[in-house]
Amino acid sequence: MTNLHSAMGHLAERLNERERLVLNSIVENFVRNAAPVGSRYLAKRSGVDMSPATIRNVMMDLEEMGYVTQPHTSAGRVPTDKGYRLYVDSLMMIETLSEQEKQQILEHLQRVSQSVDTILDAASQVLARVSKQLGVVLSPRFYQGVFEKIELVPIAEKKILMVLSIKAGLVRTIVMEVATEFSREVLEKTAQVINERLHGLSLKEIKQSLDRRMRHAGDADADLIARIIDLVGVLFDDGERRSLHFGGTNNIVNQPEFTDHQQLSKVLNLLENREILIHLFEQGDDSEKISIAIGDENRDELIKHCSLITTSYHLGNVNGTLGVLGPTRIRYSKMVALVDFMAKILTDVLEKNQASTVR
Repeated sequence: MTNLHSAMGHLAERLNERERLVLNSIVENFVRNAAPVGSRYLAKRSGVDMSPATIRNVMMDLEEMGYVTQPHTSAGRVPTDKGYRLYVDSLMMIETLSEQEKQQILEHLQRVSQSVDTILDAASQVLARVSKQLGVVLSPRFYQGVFEKIELVPIAEKKILMVLSIKAGLVRTIVMEVATEFSREVLEKTAQVINERLHGLSLKEIKQSLDRRMRHAGDADADLIARIIDLVGVLFDDGERRSLHFGGTNNIVNQPEFTDHQQLSKVLNLLENREILIHLFEQGDDSEKISIAIGDENRDELIKHCSLITTSYHLGNVNGTLGVLGPTRIRYSKMVALVDFMAKILTDVLEKNQASTVR
């Protein structure tokens, strides 16, 4: 993935003004119409103040440099991945979302319940609706969180439900099997000791030092503490399965690019394989900026004909990723504005939700 306005921008300096203007027009017209862009069309309708013959010459130069290609001998040109990259990094003017779109996003997120998962699901749906592509939201990494409390609840004979909460408002539950039954009072005292000793520590710190921190555990039951220490790898697992929310499947499969059955098959395989989608979006976890991966820049074969536009949002001190997936002929200038706005609003909604839950 490459961050917006990356070092590749210097390549645009090698293009003269005409080449920049024609490339910009080819990209924007192809994105809009999904049809190869010809010299006559540009001369008449795009505001390029050049003759068709001059435009054809510039197109040939751009083709030699690898920025555009001609799908058929008699057709106009379409951008290559390299052409899109140059456009994104150096030529594109980022759009502004309309007030109606902003209001739609706000209202959609503010009317959902206080469950974090429900909010993230709503975010993926409204991303899809506004982008008209696939909207994806990946939950934050639980393991990045700061410990808030653990609860130990008896649920059956020799079975205890452990409920682990982090300060971001996320919860993980695990059923623990034990050799003997424990009274509710013992469970509560043990949980109290654990909470006093671990409060404010990161889950990473706890995983590395739980054994040492729980020695001489006072009122806590030693056997129960030993069992919890045995499960430290599961409780504080840094390779946890993260929840994935996405909407807009119909949006992406109805794109003209995917009338090709082979390309459609790849996209459908991607949507059925949540692990690949999670892996793709995890790469944007730590990026405060907008990241854009175009076509062949994507390592996974299933999205070699797609572009991925992502950024991170925040829930307390943990990060999640959201973004849009579509064909390389995606409306980059609009998607960048949308993803950026969505990350800010989602962070704000989650923070307010967290504050209201604490109260």
